[in-house]
Amino acid sequence: MGQTHDEITQNLAERWCWQVARRDDTRVARRLYRKQVVDGVYRLEAGALLDDFFHVLQAIGAMALLEQVHGAAIHREMVPFVQYLLLYGVKTLCGIKSINALPRLLFSDEALMQLVGFNAPQVRQGVCRRRAAKRQRDRSPGPICPDTLANHMVKCNVRELETLFNGAIRAVAKAGVFGKRVTGIADGTDLETTERYGP
Repeated sequence: MGQTHDEITQNLAERWCWQVARRDDTRVARRLYRKQVVDGVYRLEAGALLDDFFHVLQAIGAMALLEQVHGAAIHREMVPFVQYLLLYGVKTLCGIKSINALPRLLFSDEALMQLVGFNAPQVRQGVCRRRAAKRQRDRSPGPICPDTLANHMVKCNVRELETLFNGAIRAVAKAGVFGKRVTGIADGTDLETTERYGP
């Protein structure tokens, strides 16, 4: 059957170290009624979990770095390339294994798609009506189809991604996330995607 919305929400919660989060409406209501201090009330859904993450990306300048990346050989751009990067990043953060599961697990989530830069009509109707008459089955939910995301991601230039990666590390360090001295390894690859894997 594949992954479920609950599984990807659980993946996000574990990756953000929210293992202690659980739903207890009675306890929350009791604390609020007694006017006790509540650390925070969060809806455990992808949009709510990632809202602060996107705010931090903006605050430390990482979003500006993402906006500088452009796919090679893209002739017409209906969606800014940064939205493809963000979609693929969210797919990875949510631990979604199959790109074909994106319409059901990610693209149909209006709150999360708004964070990535799509509006509600785009999520419901898609960004383009082209080929709608030729479609033999119902359109899958979301602003784009999974193949569009895959086809655009393979057009990323290795040097641009290297610049993005190094810039993001510098931005996180400048924000004070790391200590003064850090020992670690950043793993990557120097292999470019071949034409065979392009559109």
